[in-house]
Amino acid sequence: MELYKTIKFVKRVFLLFISILFIFGCSSNKAAVKENQAFNSEESLKKANDLIERGNYEEAREILENVKARDASQQYATLAKLRIADTYFENESYEEAATEYETFLKADPYNKYASYAQYKLAMSFFKQVKTIDISYSTALKALEEFERLQRNYPRNPYMDVTENRIKACQRMLSEYEFYVGSFYFKKGSYEAAAQRFNKLLNNYPDVMKVPEALYYLGLSYEKMGQKGLAIKTLKILTDKFPSLELSKEAQKHLVSFGYLIIKSDNEK
Repeated sequence: MELYKTIKFVKRVFLLFISILFIFGCSSNKAAVKENQAFNSEESLKKANDLIERGNYEEAREILENVKARDASQQYATLAKLRIADTYFENESYEEAATEYETFLKADPYNKYASYAQYKLAMSFFKQVKTIDISYSTALKALEEFERLQRNYPRNPYMDVTENRIKACQRMLSEYEFYVGSFYFKKGSYEAAAQRFNKLLNNYPDVMKVPEALYYLGLSYEKMGQKGLAIKTLKILTDKFPSLELSKEAQKHLVSFGYLIIKSDNEK
């Protein structure tokens, strides 16, 4: 009899326990459904944008991560990914920004915001360029990304500013090549100097350093005993930039080589 009562009691306790679990589970599911229904991706994105404008980048990023994870439509999740990159860019965390923009482009290179992401990726590298002696690789990467923007997205709305950025990168890179070439020239390593000056002339033919590069390339060839190349290089300088002082110096070297310089009527 006692055993029967004990079993009956245990059954009641077990049934009560199951009932509690069922009620708790239902209420939890209802709460989860309610919470999901209450989440508004669009409103969350607007809130994040407001925070970014106020400079609250970390708080904005938390909201954007939430949108990215919970937006079932993926319409706002895509924008959230891009705006996460923007939070790093606006906070001048350019390395992190570049990583996020690259991830966005790899995932969806044909997205309607892809040209924007490509432009900001290039700018993330451009913003990191300081003195050219320590930022050569960064300037080169910026140039590559700007050129990729023009190549992959020819109708991008950043064409004018991109052209200016490309010229700025080319100028910085040419200055670096000239800097290194001059170092080798002063050191007496004329072959290494010639390689650098040639690299400048081949890669950046429209920069301001071209006359100087031609002049010192000609002198490097002279020092290397390559008279023919020296005459050819200095003659290019005098023909393309006749009014420069460097061209007058180049003419003196050409005369010393026995090269006959025929002056025009204006120069007589």
